[in-house]
Amino acid sequence: MLLNRVFCCAGVCVFLALPAWAAQPETKKIAPELKERPLLVSANAVQKVDKPLQLFIQQVWAESPAMQGAQAAVDAARARAEGADRPIYNPSLALDAERTDINVTSIGFSQTLDWSDKRGAQADIADQDVQAAIARQRETQQRIAVETLGALSQYFTAREMQALALRRSQLMKGFIDTVRQRQAAGDMGALDGTLAQVTYSEALMRQAASESELAEAEAALQAVSGFALGLERAHWPQLPTELASPPERVDAALLQSLPALAVLRSRMEAAKARIHLAERAGRADPTIGIHAGRDGSETLLRLGLEIPLFVRNNFKAEVRAASHEAVGEELAYRDAYRRARARLDGGLGRFQNTTRAWQAWLVTGQQAHRQQMNLLDQLWQAGELTATDFLIQAKQNIDTQAAATALKGEVWQAAITWLDASAQVGEWLGIATVSQTKSSGE
Repeated sequence: MLLNRVFCCAGVCVFLALPAWAAQPETKKIAPELKERPLLVSANAVQKVDKPLQLFIQQVWAESPAMQGAQAAVDAARARAEGADRPIYNPSLALDAERTDINVTSIGFSQTLDWSDKRGAQADIADQDVQAAIARQRETQQRIAVETLGALSQYFTAREMQALALRRSQLMKGFIDTVRQRQAAGDMGALDGTLAQVTYSEALMRQAASESELAEAEAALQAVSGFALGLERAHWPQLPTELASPPERVDAALLQSLPALAVLRSRMEAAKARIHLAERAGRADPTIGIHAGRDGSETLLRLGLEIPLFVRNNFKAEVRAASHEAVGEELAYRDAYRRARARLDGGLGRFQNTTRAWQAWLVTGQQAHRQQMNLLDQLWQAGELTATDFLIQAKQNIDTQAAATALKGEVWQAAITWLDASAQVGEWLGIATVSQTKSSGE
């Protein structure tokens, strides 16, 4: 129960106990509240994504040219599959007429038979191409979602950093005003005032840098989402405040749902089907025909059979080439699977490490951080700290908060990487993937 209470304090501002000089009348600007989004990481966390975030991701998918291109590729593959399932050979109609002393006329019909079932082999290849196109569409869908979530995480981290930098500038400005008052009263020397001014200048430089980083993060978010206009900063959807803790070990079965591997599996199966097609290309397909007519006063009726002879080209080279291509596709799949497994292991390890560090901050570091600021304020008010000592420790306190904010961003990035590596992005978002939508519609 105590641990959960500490977790829920993740969003409480560390500057609840500000030094008295931060609220001096001489300060022209009041520092804005640093509204930090809480983040709970626990095995008992309720994994729930807010509706605005779901709608935002769906809108990004709908407006994405990459998704539209992937859908066009699926439609093209399905059209090719429909054509591949049609008969290979069309019938032929022949009409002969000869006018001599004896008039000869005939009409014939011939049809080549797909004796070796080349049509079936072509249909198998086309079906695998359709599956590969759908898997590429899922891969594109997941990639766009991951890029968007990562950009959102970076944006909100940059926004908290910018707010923290602004708070630093306001605090340093208030400190300068207090130092000047005490200098006028003869309680402080010139060195303290110079140090305060230098620290304030540094805070202003950090504030400018943080504002630039925020602008870059927002530009990246606009680029990946495609919404360059019409969205104010406050309108970007928030990330959830709860994350389920990472599993203890990797489940290799998750890789079976990885879209990139599904693409390679379909390509591998298509390559195997091309071997069958190449083998059947070397088998003769007979042509049968029937001709009927009149030769003068006599009736003509002729049956024909044509069988190609593979004496100049037996198509063995094509079979060998298809076999080598199939081996190459299988090796490509095995290499991709090995890399995906390593990425899955690495993603889980990163997620576990950042989560442990974040939980340690929530349980012990955050409370100690607030206590440090309270103690500094008390000692400063009691006159037991010099301006230099207080300034150094206050600066360290703010730097610690900045490190904690960066750590929270790392937790989000690690979680997104893990979801990507384990093919759980759609499940986590609570949005049906492309394959799920198609299967339910069919």
